[in-house]
Amino acid sequence: MPETRKLQQIGGTSLYVSLPKDWTRQMQLKQGDQVTLAQQSDGSMAVHPTVVPEKPRQIALEIKAEESGRFLKRRIVAAYVDGFDVIQIEAEKRFREDQHDIIREVTEALFGLEVIEVTSNSITIQCLLTPKLPIEKTFQRIHNVISSMFTETISALREHDINLAKSVSKRIQDVERLRLVIYRTLRGSIVFPGAIQQMEMSLIDSVDYLRILHRVTEIADHVNGIAISVVELGEETVPDDIQERICETSGFIRNLYDKSVTALLDQDIQLANETLDSTLNFEKLWSLCRKADEKSEISSMALLYAYLLIDNLKEIHRYTTEIAEITIERVEGNMRKE
Repeated sequence: MPETRKLQQIGGTSLYVSLPKDWTRQMQLKQGDQVTLAQQSDGSMAVHPTVVPEKPRQIALEIKAEESGRFLKRRIVAAYVDGFDVIQIEAEKRFREDQHDIIREVTEALFGLEVIEVTSNSITIQCLLTPKLPIEKTFQRIHNVISSMFTETISALREHDINLAKSVSKRIQDVERLRLVIYRTLRGSIVFPGAIQQMEMSLIDSVDYLRILHRVTEIADHVNGIAISVVELGEETVPDDIQERICETSGFIRNLYDKSVTALLDQDIQLANETLDSTLNFEKLWSLCRKADEKSEISSMALLYAYLLIDNLKEIHRYTTEIAEITIERVEGNMRKE
């Protein structure tokens, strides 16, 4: 709960304020320890215990005999994204075979995890990722994967290449792994006191990147949705004029997405505004589909997938503009601080 404290004066000019006893006890601070003061974007001041070399952050997960593999998987992933370095998994007696398989599967699926010790009723997993993971470079990597997926999806759509579309869908796992790495870093900066100083980020930066991460992964899901539609459409065909218009719109939106992420990483407010000023009329696409349906030029299945394709493109465009809006907020906020 917020509380108000009076400023006291030392000597002629210096002012001081005492720290709440409960907080110093929670942070394990004692007389003579150092704290770090960090000015926030709104002018307020945050107080952190000065970072000292930390022991590995550990958590123990006690697994019941009847616990399902899905629940076990969720618990391990939760410990991972919360920033724990060592995850100790302990069974009541011994692990079931499916539980053991799940632990191995999750460990192999997440970046940086290694099984370092195994007994019949205990498995120790360690995360080797550094807490100073460069967020912007990792975002660039996830963007590169999604942009490549988008380009290949457009090619698969234009060329009716089902195998290419299937290969795009397989790469969604790469996006998920990178998403969890970023999520782990950002949540760790909030969950563990002092961790944010190691990253040289403010709390508002962490919140902004969490917002952007949500938009980027939603874009990946909708790109994957387009690829799935290409696969499920199979031998069914969409009229040439509709397919060409969808492909043109897809290419335009892909370029907008590239612009929005470039604007974010370069803090380019002009490029972000250009993204927001670009307009699309999805009603023309819907209208083409309706006319083809009225003239019986398109099958009911092809019409359904055409609608799904357009809907996915509309959602990608929406999330792209939201990334540009967040970019403008961040740039203008930084300008106000200066």
